[in-house]
Amino acid sequence: MPHFMNNKSDRWLIFRNDELLFINNTLSLEFPDIHSIQAIKSCFIRQHLLGQLSGHNVYCAEVSSNATFDNPLFEWLPLRNALEQFGEPWYNNITKAFTIITWDRNHQHCGRCGSPTAHNPDSFERYCAHCKLTFYPRISPSVIILISRGDDILMARGYHFKPGVYGLIAGFVEAGENIEDTIHREIYEETQICIKNIKYFGSQVWPFPDSLMLGFFADYDSGELNIENDEIEDAGWYHYNNLPGRPTTRLSIASKMLDHFIAQKQSNST
Repeated sequence: MPHFMNNKSDRWLIFRNDELLFINNTLSLEFPDIHSIQAIKSCFIRQHLLGQLSGHNVYCAEVSSNATFDNPLFEWLPLRNALEQFGEPWYNNITKAFTIITWDRNHQHCGRCGSPTAHNPDSFERYCAHCKLTFYPRISPSVIILISRGDDILMARGYHFKPGVYGLIAGFVEAGENIEDTIHREIYEETQICIKNIKYFGSQVWPFPDSLMLGFFADYDSGELNIENDEIEDAGWYHYNNLPGRPTTRLSIASKMLDHFIAQKQSNST
């Protein structure tokens, strides 16, 4: 990883908890450059060089949760809103930045012997000099599945969802499982139904908290829908033109899968 060589084209992704700092110039929101952060660099708890995007060196940094600054152009935006606001190609950089900051904060001490860890300046690596254990940014694979039954889609909402929001069945891969095992287990645990014809759609990094989402389509096979568990509040079959609600962001892989399925159905019906 290159050492810090700041220049005027640098862009900084600065976090305060799960908020991201922007410069509001009345016309648009912009990421801070090296000039706009000079007065606050002394407040950085940690910082990392992420890479380059469109000719810019992209850095990330974190300030304390109670940090406040006098600059009237500074504006803090919740991470989810920032992802929606900037979209591609900044999505992956913002997600990577948040993941790196969270990893660095959470691995200041060795999980095996408790000794302080040190950062390797040439990579995203923290290491324990005492017991030689190394720590890398965590990635948690998970699956998300659009289950269809003819023109109907299985939509569900968790207890933590915002009012009116519905999504798709999803869950983390557990130790000892392959992806197919996870898909069948998650669907049966949450709905008591069985599926068939699993087809891969695509993947997406998701920073809540550190997921790599793997998206699949599947057809209903058998079983009666039963959601007696601690994760799902409501679920049901809904015609693709009459969904009960949508995920909160159009950038999510769940939204992309729904859009893809609906577009195919509408194309086939014309």
